[in-house]
Amino acid sequence: MNFEIRNAKIITACGNKAVTDYTLDTFTANIFISNGQIVAVDSQNRDVDFFDASGLIAIPGFVDPHTHIPFVGERSKEFIMRSRGSNYADILKAGGGIHLTVNDVRKASVDDLVTAGLKYLGWMLKNGVTSVECKSGYGLDFENEIKQLEAIRSISTLTDQNIVPTFLGAHAVPPKGERLFFEDLKLMMEEIKERNLAEFVDVFCDEGAFSVDFSREYLSYARSLGFKLKAHVDELTNNGFGKIASMLGAISVDHLAMCDDSEIDEMSKNKTIAVLLPLTSFYLRHKFAPALKIIDSGVPVALGSDFNPGSNTFYSPFFTIHLAVNYMGMTPAQAIVAHTLNAACAIGLGDKAGSIEPGKRADILLLDVPSIDYIPYMPTNEIIRTIFLNGEILENRNSLSWKNKK
Repeated sequence: MNFEIRNAKIITACGNKAVTDYTLDTFTANIFISNGQIVAVDSQNRDVDFFDASGLIAIPGFVDPHTHIPFVGERSKEFIMRSRGSNYADILKAGGGIHLTVNDVRKASVDDLVTAGLKYLGWMLKNGVTSVECKSGYGLDFENEIKQLEAIRSISTLTDQNIVPTFLGAHAVPPKGERLFFEDLKLMMEEIKERNLAEFVDVFCDEGAFSVDFSREYLSYARSLGFKLKAHVDELTNNGFGKIASMLGAISVDHLAMCDDSEIDEMSKNKTIAVLLPLTSFYLRHKFAPALKIIDSGVPVALGSDFNPGSNTFYSPFFTIHLAVNYMGMTPAQAIVAHTLNAACAIGLGDKAGSIEPGKRADILLLDVPSIDYIPYMPTNEIIRTIFLNGEILENRNSLSWKNKK
């Protein structure tokens, strides 16, 4: 299918690598789309059907580089407990916490996980999220971690969203302890690599999760198998593992609410992407990551949701951008680049997504806003006029209509 989006005010970062200057190019042009790809961005009127996007702003589809889809079940009881002052230890004693979700996932079939995952991805898509990282991590044994990754593979065939699979087998320490569990994880990683079920391997290194020594050895083994690396770091406490993960070649280090200068310096040296997750800080009423300090140090910053059933059930990129601007001090331009191009690079999609330029997928949002400042000011998906996903019209609000070619 060939068509044009005409007369749009395009606001986009450019390139296929994470940037640290957060420059947004702004210009009015036509976007020529063929077979799901952007072919040209210029002033030419071609002999094809078109949308007249006069008065609208075009930005790239949002990229979410950190989610815990797929999962089943819910943990609303512990949300209410937390709102009344309970801590995580209290929640665990009451039968809640991550192991409640683990039990639900172990009981679920692949089809159950696919159905739930597609539901949540559909919600995200209505908010303009066109590329998503999906993690395992609620199985914690061979059978169920593989089951989650098989569900992610099935999901990727049933949605036109870009789906990037990540193995997070090291999400919580099981009763057998981390050393014995490491042997299980090695077998899982070997199977996953053989079947090409995941591109990334992730680890949760924090208080109550995996130790620094374990996490170093675990990521080193994953790297030896050819996986790309990610790490959950400094969400609850600081243990310095962000520096180690960066030295090991991690593509991104995520959370970083409690990071220190040595971690930031090492990430800047290696251009490791910092994936910041302000929705989780807001949901848990915890400290926000020092975004401006990280940015000023030359670390490329991305934004994601951390959507999951326990510590954050928000998924809106508009709310994420609001928090990034209002609570973390980022500019609207920095936040938009962080949730598009830099987020795409954080999950290996820099050459496919995250910007409006020739060669990229036609994942484009048309927004009915006067400027990008309006996005954090009025953080609702109702400002979306039209969503183009892989060159197809996903949603078309307020009767923006096709024009016959002229």
